[in-house]
Amino acid sequence: MRFSHDAEVRAGYGSPFSKSHSLSLPTKQRIRRPAEFRQVLARGQRSINTLVSVAIVPNDLSYMRLGLSVSKRVGNAVTRNLVKRRIRSVFSCMDISDGWDVVVTAKPRSSQASFAELDTAIQKSVERAGAGIVSTNPKVVA
Repeated sequence: MRFSHDAEVRAGYGSPFSKSHSLSLPTKQRIRRPAEFRQVLARGQRSINTLVSVAIVPNDLSYMRLGLSVSKRVGNAVTRNLVKRRIRSVFSCMDISDGWDVVVTAKPRSSQASFAELDTAIQKSVERAGAGIVSTNPKVVA
């Protein structure tokens, strides 16, 4: 079944057929290769709390790269994707001063946490790991 431009217009904002703003990260800002994940996890500063584990290491680039690890212990595919979208959203609103490689490993409790709780946990973990990252997220009411 083919969708025309008219279908996109009728679909409106937020529809899967509209060309609205996406919170996904560009390919160059993702950590995708297993070797890159291992490198960050082996050399990086870690900070762990009840919702996530964050490993951070400086890179030679002018931008941050993010890697996500969300296992099946977090929940089914819908739940895992929700957690990944929330984590990406937290990082999309952060002001990055230098280049950093960040790997976030979600823990099973992250599936029951609200966006505000996840946001706070990630920000505290990033600060404890010593990265020069400043959050610009507005205060989120749970």
